[in-house]
Amino acid sequence: MSSTLPKITSIILASAALSFAAEGTEEKEVNSLVSNASIGEVIGNFSASISADYESEFIFRGKQLADAVVSPSVNLGYDFGHGFAAYLGWWGCFSTDDYQGSNYQEDDLFAGITYTIENFTIDFGYTLYTYASGGSTNENELKLCLSYDTSELMGDFAISPYVAGYYNFTYDGTVIEAGLSYAAPITKWLINENWATIDLAVAGGYADYNGGMADGGYAYLMASAGVSVAITDNWSISVGGRYSCNNDAEYTLDGRKSNFWLGASTSIGF
Repeated sequence: MSSTLPKITSIILASAALSFAAEGTEEKEVNSLVSNASIGEVIGNFSASISADYESEFIFRGKQLADAVVSPSVNLGYDFGHGFAAYLGWWGCFSTDDYQGSNYQEDDLFAGITYTIENFTIDFGYTLYTYASGGSTNENELKLCLSYDTSELMGDFAISPYVAGYYNFTYDGTVIEAGLSYAAPITKWLINENWATIDLAVAGGYADYNGGMADGGYAYLMASAGVSVAITDNWSISVGGRYSCNNDAEYTLDGRKSNFWLGASTSIGF
């Protein structure tokens, strides 16, 4: 009896040791506050793009404010789901020469919220216009825009109409603008490869400022035609011509009521 007990004890201890070692090699479940899937979903809702534009003239709401300019920009967006999204960004405008003493420099910050229901999108935004040239006063402006997506109804021939209202707090100014744009998938029709479009757009509006920019208001019309090419899934370039006219030559660079100019753009987005 005395000789058997130590053997039984040894067997029990050995079994316990083997059981403990086996448990140590098992993969244990790790719980975390935020899962990788949740992080991936949040990141996937973000969007971003950077652009660089060149315009042989800088026209804003039908009036020339500068000659040739370059305009870099950064745009960030987030999709909250259920039709809601938000955006913010920066847009710059810088003269490439000192045309008629106009060394133009503008930096704008903007942000907004959009809501999409069915094919309608409502865009409510704010823009801070800041100027480093000409002693211009910085401006604060609100925007409310309604657009409609006709792609479900018209397919490749879908136009994109919109109507927008702006209120400038700095100059107690109001602007009403409406427009249409259309991107014809020309390479899709010709070679069944959808990487280039012919882009057409037209917009018209009426601006009425109580101080600083116009006296009694003015009407304007803008139109553009160009070609956009998708180099990769994330990188595109475009080039085209633009036209604008207005019925008030006051406060423009050289008094012209109509302008025709050229522009080019490149953009990378994720």
